[in-house]
Amino acid sequence: MVSCSDIVACLQDMELSEGDTLLVHSSLSSFGHVEGGPCTVITALLSVIGEQGTLIMPAFSRYLLCGEDSWDRENTPSLMGAISETFRTWPGVIRSSHAAHSLASIGRHAELICRRPHRTGFGADSPFHTFLTINGKVLLMGVSWQSCTFFHLLEAMADVPYRYLEERRARITINGNTKAGSAWEYTRKEGYENDFGRLGRLLEDRGLVRIRVVGQSTLRLFEARDAYRVGMEELRKDPRFLLVQDEPHTRR
Repeated sequence: MVSCSDIVACLQDMELSEGDTLLVHSSLSSFGHVEGGPCTVITALLSVIGEQGTLIMPAFSRYLLCGEDSWDRENTPSLMGAISETFRTWPGVIRSSHAAHSLASIGRHAELICRRPHRTGFGADSPFHTFLTINGKVLLMGVSWQSCTFFHLLEAMADVPYRYLEERRARITINGNTKAGSAWEYTRKEGYENDFGRLGRLLEDRGLVRIRVVGQSTLRLFEARDAYRVGMEELRKDPRFLLVQDEPHTRR
């Protein structure tokens, strides 16, 4: 049984602090059994970063199929797990307006992250880039490096050759008002597969990741700027650095 105090103690031991801006990828089942479920995890996170902190979680919905999808910012559920979906409906949480790759947030920088106009989910105008500029931290709670969607920002900023910017049309509802709209995606070309563990392991080897265990869940905490700096260095040397390396495409 994992309690709120167990999670709080672990986060504090990782040097997560009051006032931090925190992006969380999570798996509730990874803990084993959490007393109080996802609400307990969210309460623990909010109590550690305090009123001056900002908590962010991906609230992604299914990938848009051009012209065939509809998305409701206030009602379409998050497909990023029980903690993310509970957080999406948490009192005071707001959600960004990208119809596929939205973020949910609460706290001091929530309006800046979620309400600044943007068209891409991961580009220079995106909430992920705003998060980077305010020196946020990324926390992986019981998920692998492969789940770290922040790394897609690096691919977009490096303009990797295996992705292209594509407009996907959809019916979008904001505050009950529906109209034709779109979401711009950095679509991955067919035949390529990401391996974000390559960057994650490099960050760990350089001592840039704090790793702790609570219950059965392994937690990893790191600075977004560290990951961005190291990742972009590697992508400048090899634009396919974030791909599975045994694929034919990566050996060209």
